[in-house]
Amino acid sequence: MSRTPRTLIRALSAGTAASLLAISLAACGGNDTAGSASDCTPAHSDLKTITPGELTVASYDFAPATIVDGETLTGAEGDLINEIAKLECLKVTVTTSGGAGAVVPSVETKRADIGSGGWLRTTARKEIIYMSAPLWKDPQAVVSKAGLTTDDLEGKTVGSVAGNLWNASMQKWLGDSFKIYQDDESIYADLKAGRIDALMAGAASASYRFKQNPVEGATVIDVKPNPNVPEFAAVGQVMLPSSLDNEAFGKALDEDIEELRENGTIKKILEKYGLNPAVGEPGAPSEL
Repeated sequence: MSRTPRTLIRALSAGTAASLLAISLAACGGNDTAGSASDCTPAHSDLKTITPGELTVASYDFAPATIVDGETLTGAEGDLINEIAKLECLKVTVTTSGGAGAVVPSVETKRADIGSGGWLRTTARKEIIYMSAPLWKDPQAVVSKAGLTTDDLEGKTVGSVAGNLWNASMQKWLGDSFKIYQDDESIYADLKAGRIDALMAGAASASYRFKQNPVEGATVIDVKPNPNVPEFAAVGQVMLPSSLDNEAFGKALDEDIEELRENGTIKKILEKYGLNPAVGEPGAPSEL
């Protein structure tokens, strides 16, 4: 999923941000004391995390990237993070406090080592966080019941969830016909009911959602370049954000990601969640 930093991230109430769901799971051989397991040698012995022996992840439920179910973190990114934790002999601790809107700020303020949930590499984010090596590509899409494409959106009522990268450009282009929602449930409910003609989303998340909650006649069509929306000029690359102040950690994360790509782990994870394994070869790092 595509999210923007700071001003364009989801607006959440102080009461919501104050609520905390912390989930801890062992990621090194299933041992609660993974960080101290005598039979586990970390890939990077000098790796520094906020809490020694732990990998703190700011995330939220956003299938198929991240799926939080009780004390289990799965999804494509969730599985990958657990594999990284195994390489580094770390116990994974996940905080969902504040939802999507709290992920990047949690990394910036050093309350989390990494963030997760479909975050794309962008030039704006490069200024505030360390962007990991790309995990995979994430095409953006037009979701509708009429098979609409990017060329068909003028005069239509179009929705998008707060924080998506393209929101500002589309608001300027479509004006009052462009509506911003605070959550996925509301926007998909309005699409199903016909209150909006289309919504903009990551193709992977939309396709996965329809497998679980189909909307009759709904199509997911990758965006085409459009002069009104510069963000549609290229396919986004998903990354794991970490702190700019801990570059050694970020570089270690990059090396772990590339090892998991080379040994076939990333391909297997993508296939497990019904994603095209070809997106796991995103090419050289780039920014939207």
